[in-house]
Amino acid sequence: MKHRIIISISDIRGTRSYSISKLFRRFIFWIIGFIVFTAVIGAIIVPILTNKIMELATQNEIYQHDLENKIADYEKLGDKFEALQEKITAYEKMSNPPPVIKQETILASKKVLTPEERLASLKNILELKRFVLQHIPNGSPIGRARIVSSFGYRVHPIFRIKKMHLGVDLQANVGTPVYAAANGIVTRVVDRDVGGYGKLIVIRHKYGFGTAYAHLSKAKVDIGDIVKKGQLIALSGNTGTSTGPHLHYEVHYKGNAINPSPFISWSMVNYNKIFKQQKDIPWESLVKRIQS
Repeated sequence: MKHRIIISISDIRGTRSYSISKLFRRFIFWIIGFIVFTAVIGAIIVPILTNKIMELATQNEIYQHDLENKIADYEKLGDKFEALQEKITAYEKMSNPPPVIKQETILASKKVLTPEERLASLKNILELKRFVLQHIPNGSPIGRARIVSSFGYRVHPIFRIKKMHLGVDLQANVGTPVYAAANGIVTRVVDRDVGGYGKLIVIRHKYGFGTAYAHLSKAKVDIGDIVKKGQLIALSGNTGTSTGPHLHYEVHYKGNAINPSPFISWSMVNYNKIFKQQKDIPWESLVKRIQS
């Protein structure tokens, strides 16, 4: 018991004595307890964290792979978009009016025409009308059909709320042939039933016009195809948000949906009638543009 240092601590409850060896043993005990506790916690947590890190690393590899695929897809879409733009530009150049149409402006500027000039003028007017009716949507895309839902605001047959109907619904059984309403280039084809419009075809025509054909059962054209008026482009169906077989048909001018009904009834017989019905379109400047 020699050389043992005793430490005495006094307070109101009395005096307590500790030897250095006893304190040292307690200190060692707590150190060992802390180490054991840390080791046990580590043995439990480390494998969990290791597995989590491995999962995150695997997910990161998957996300990286998906990102690379999406970048590649976007690059492909970019290439397709550029190719489509080139086709649109080529189409616009190759579908210019014939020279006889441009000659009409010269004949019309004369006050007095010879019989030969009058005949030439009539022929040129006829050619102008034919050209316009080839390149601006007209007639029914499914032949003689009945409109079962008109353009404008209506109570949606499924959602039962008032919504804008951007086209007309034409009565048609599944598989009814659908034809292009005018010459143009196909800019969009949805060949899967993804709801909404369902299977869809969009065609861009000259002078700011476009048409859309929705709820199809089968598309007969691809993006970038140049189509002629009256060409078979699809078969009608009942895809997308639809209550029954029909063709949803839209006409657009400079990106805005307009009433297709006057265009469906438009023909050589009533050629001038649409100019009064569709006053939102600057027909006079449009015709001058064609003749210039």
